[in-house]
Amino acid sequence: MLELRCWLARLVSLQGVLVFCLGLGAASAQAWGDKPSAKDQPDVAALMATEIEAQMVALQLEVAEGRKTTRHRLPEALIGFYAQREYRPIWDRSERLEQLIGSLETLEADGLTPDDYYVKQLRLALPLLGSNSPADVPTRVADELRATNAYLYALYHLYNGKVDPAGLDSHWNFDPHDMSPIADSARIAESVESGQIPQLFEKIRPQHVIYRSFKAGLVHYRLLAAQGGWPSLPAGPTLKPCMVDPVVAILRQRLQITGEYSPPALLDAAGLSPAQKCLGTTSLATSSAGLIESTSDDATTDNVVTTNNDAASSDNTALVVAASSASSAPAIDPNQVFDEYLVEAVKRFQREQYLEVDGAIGPATRAALNISVQSRIDQIRVNLDRARWLLHNIPNDMVLVDVAGFKITYVKAGLPVWRSRVQVGMAYRTSPIFKSEINYITLNPTWTVPPTILRKDVLPKIRKDVGYLHKNRMRVLDSSGKEINPANVNWSSPGNVTIRQDAGEGAALGKAVIRFPNSYAVYLHDTPHQKLFDKSQRAFSSGCIRVERALELVELLLADTPSWDADAINTALAAGKTRNVTLAKRVPILLAYWTVDALSETQIAFKPDIYARDAAVLAALNRSN
Repeated sequence: MLELRCWLARLVSLQGVLVFCLGLGAASAQAWGDKPSAKDQPDVAALMATEIEAQMVALQLEVAEGRKTTRHRLPEALIGFYAQREYRPIWDRSERLEQLIGSLETLEADGLTPDDYYVKQLRLALPLLGSNSPADVPTRVADELRATNAYLYALYHLYNGKVDPAGLDSHWNFDPHDMSPIADSARIAESVESGQIPQLFEKIRPQHVIYRSFKAGLVHYRLLAAQGGWPSLPAGPTLKPCMVDPVVAILRQRLQITGEYSPPALLDAAGLSPAQKCLGTTSLATSSAGLIESTSDDATTDNVVTTNNDAASSDNTALVVAASSASSAPAIDPNQVFDEYLVEAVKRFQREQYLEVDGAIGPATRAALNISVQSRIDQIRVNLDRARWLLHNIPNDMVLVDVAGFKITYVKAGLPVWRSRVQVGMAYRTSPIFKSEINYITLNPTWTVPPTILRKDVLPKIRKDVGYLHKNRMRVLDSSGKEINPANVNWSSPGNVTIRQDAGEGAALGKAVIRFPNSYAVYLHDTPHQKLFDKSQRAFSSGCIRVERALELVELLLADTPSWDADAINTALAAGKTRNVTLAKRVPILLAYWTVDALSETQIAFKPDIYARDAAVLAALNRSN
């Protein structure tokens, strides 16, 4: 009877189980007048197993009723973990729990927050591990399940990311990775029992150079933050080469902290300092030498001097040297001179930030310089999670489109064999982030104007001038695909018509389209808009990806397709006829969005968040489990 009552009590609260069972046992002993012997003492491990089983049964009911579902199915993992152990506790030794706590603390280097994994609570659990008191069993079971939850969550987050990308992006179609090949239930338990938790954590992290680079970048920028970060540049006019301004000294310090600027040797081969090369050989020669402020439009504030040592070629700067030792003009601080070395440092910063590389400090460059060190740390953390979304089981052969980086890479056997620049969707017509497989290529493609572009771009132009259609070699088709006369269409309300542009010179899709199945009508294509590739930020398209040197990629993709070498491709293009060529072997394509660049295993750079997506990921990343 006692056993039956205890079995039924498993489905009630932990406290009820223990009080009920232990209370009946004590009452029975008192009734017989016996003193409890050692062997009559409750088996704490068995009591814990009983309660763990009861909680897993209750959890199983919640899962079955759909009240406990998550994208990572961790409730099922927790149930399976204890079922295969027959519900025996695993965190019953201090060395195991201490190793788990130590491993959880290393998650900070992955951009995760250790306290999200109950580190503080688990530290408080350590003193109770040696207790055999039944009164401590409720707390020990709670600590046991908390430790296992933390363990499983940490493993999953290292493998698939903490943030659910599908919850932030309706286009997302990457499935969570199955981590069972690396860590099934038996291996997860074995790692605890054999003291291999740190090794399992390391193994389950993405084994990719991008991830290592991001982690190294996080260490570096946290160190900069600990040292005080960097100064901000105050608002002011555009700073240009050879200008003199107190803000230049701040700029020099800012770029020296982040490594773009390194102080040069004081004098060059001609015996001139960098500042003297800008201002002239005598301008800094005496302590009383000074410069009178330029009247240039770019130097309108106090203490700003614009200079140029090539007066014949300058139409907006002036240099006036006050050489008299009696002059009251202050001496020029060389640190305030925007010399050639600082200009090169600015250009390096601009290149890495996807800014226009002009060596000047205009509004966009000033804004990028003034992004705080904490914001950069957050940006790295966001991209570490994005890396965890994607970097497991990356195909050895693939086309990777880096949307925020405006670039494309063709990877063969795990190595990049071709790179180019791309133009991506505008901020209000974003390129979707998804995966697919390239299956065929269209040579000399026609272009069927998508409904959104037809409505927002093409129809307004036709309404102004119906001759727009002829000028752009566009045909009007009815719902059955039959060509109709544009003059017979009421362009104020055209109804169900389709507009298609013929292939040829200046066609919107250029000479080739690279196609892959997707529900967004997105593809890679050639383009007549070649000059736009010279821009640093290239969000110009309506969602599709415009590829520079697209025919080179076409040739690479068709390399495994019989009878389609470079000569065959050129012959088909010259014929002018639209033709579809199916690839003999499909090639995976990934459209990815990262706002950090991995320049090497130890160096990173930052990209603009062109679609303003970082904030949502950061908010989800900072949310407690």
